[in-house]
Amino acid sequence: MKKTIFIAALLLVHCVSFAAPKWEIGPHVGFSFPTGDHVYGNTAGEGLGAKVLYQFENIHYLRARADLLYLSYGEQRSSIENTPGLLERTRHESFQLTTGVQFDWGSGTVRSYISPMVGVFNFRSVSTYPDLYYYYGYTVSDTRDSQWTYGGRLQGGLLFDIGLGVLIDVGFNYQRLFDVQIEKENRTFRTDADDLMLNVGVLISVTE
Repeated sequence: MKKTIFIAALLLVHCVSFAAPKWEIGPHVGFSFPTGDHVYGNTAGEGLGAKVLYQFENIHYLRARADLLYLSYGEQRSSIENTPGLLERTRHESFQLTTGVQFDWGSGTVRSYISPMVGVFNFRSVSTYPDLYYYYGYTVSDTRDSQWTYGGRLQGGLLFDIGLGVLIDVGFNYQRLFDVQIEKENRTFRTDADDLMLNVGVLISVTE
């Protein structure tokens, strides 16, 4: 997981190194609050991500946008059947890549924006067996229940200019995932799922 985030961050930095007129990039933390049937029930998710904005040269209120976000929905611990004492730790997680545009309003130290986006989403469960490390010398893990889906996101937010080309970004999202497979009460079905999300981060201007 850490390697995936690191590689993604390097790719984002590589992209902005070829910036044309103006880019903004920065990390953010994200919090997801499911509002109904969801892949991992009503468990809240939290994680880290990055946001990239590209300023169109002649349209100052409109910017292209891309977000990358990793969310963790908690961890469960259990013992393996027929193997007393062997611990299994299962982490539920999601990787989310969305893209769209951002419309900005206002000027001065506080500005507002609205951003419609679409994206692809991966949900998966990763089980690790810490006790086996002593036998094999590395962490034994197993990825299961991986599923890909697509969805839309609408974000509204505020930008706080603290000077030196740095903005504090606070955004509130409504997100809908389409055709998600859900397991609930010993049955499996497919449906749309909704999230309310909070994102807080910083944006740093990058120019030639």
